[in-house]
Amino acid sequence: MKKSICVLVMLGLFACCRSSHEGVASVVTAAPKYEKYADLEKLYTIDVTNISMFSKESATDFDRALGFDSRHNLYILDTYESRISVFDDKGKFVRAFGRPGQGPEEFTTPQRLVIMNDRIYVFEGFTGLKIVSLHGDYISKHTIQIENLLKLKALGDSFYIFSGKTDPTFTKLEFILDVADDKFSMNREVFRHDYAPGLRGPNYDFGWHAWLLIADDGAFFFPQDNMNKYAIVKYDRTGKPKLVFGRKYAIGEYSKKARDRFFSLYERQIKSGERKFPLAPPVVRNMFQDERKNVWVIVGESFEDNEDPDYESLVDIFSEKGQWLCSLKSKYLSRFCHYHDGKIYRISPMDPETFSQSIDVFRIRYLNTQ
Repeated sequence: MKKSICVLVMLGLFACCRSSHEGVASVVTAAPKYEKYADLEKLYTIDVTNISMFSKESATDFDRALGFDSRHNLYILDTYESRISVFDDKGKFVRAFGRPGQGPEEFTTPQRLVIMNDRIYVFEGFTGLKIVSLHGDYISKHTIQIENLLKLKALGDSFYIFSGKTDPTFTKLEFILDVADDKFSMNREVFRHDYAPGLRGPNYDFGWHAWLLIADDGAFFFPQDNMNKYAIVKYDRTGKPKLVFGRKYAIGEYSKKARDRFFSLYERQIKSGERKFPLAPPVVRNMFQDERKNVWVIVGESFEDNEDPDYESLVDIFSEKGQWLCSLKSKYLSRFCHYHDGKIYRISPMDPETFSQSIDVFRIRYLNTQ
């Protein structure tokens, strides 16, 4: 399928930077440095049909169900069966543990898992936290309060907590990034961003959590104005902006297939006026940083929007210093991909007829040196 493009505006990337970014170094590359920079080598496929990571109707956040230990074993949380399955770094099933319940080695409505220092933190319901070993042995249980949690990442002995905050009228929306200790007893705010359209603005399957990239050194990346321009801000671990980078980008409308999918999912809300369909997708849909510290950006419409099996997502690769290295199109890189230790884990949507689902694992092969 050819994507129908409607060029709305060619943006000057940094003409409208907020005052907080004045004086921050900015990089705009007119053309990519390389025609080809990297490609993907498929390693193996993990069948996750029997693991309920998310429903077949909608899926915007699978990162909450995935975690890796220090030996690069993959842990997948089944939120329905309250069970954790473990696969080694070759994709081979190793073991599984957990079941529904309130006992020491049982989980009650688990929502997400995070692995820190080879301990598994399982978040139960809205306020529960159970800590178990890599084999499921009970360690401790706690009550915590995190409102509107969007993303959670463990770095060292700290948690990075990305959440959304609304006002009493449920119209405004702010994104907040806090850093907390391993007991969630002390935290400090490092970032706050006003999402201008607000909670009642267009929000069709945006996956706000994927707009934030947290690097392994504690720096983080977030788009400056993701509905209107291609500009990514790099912040240091204290929340100070250090770099703004991107490229010129023509914002294009969603394809007809994406619009049709949206209307089929939300017909009632559309007719009642509760939802509005956005003309164009956000610019940045997902980001990850590879072993060379390059930033990979999945841009614009993706397969998850239109469910076209032949659709190729647009992917840009930037260097650590913001230089545009390469652009490529790929069926394998999409919104539902996760990077770990040189590998990209691409989670396929659940097949609506067979309910089958898999994770394809790829290794990055670099074609050029930096």
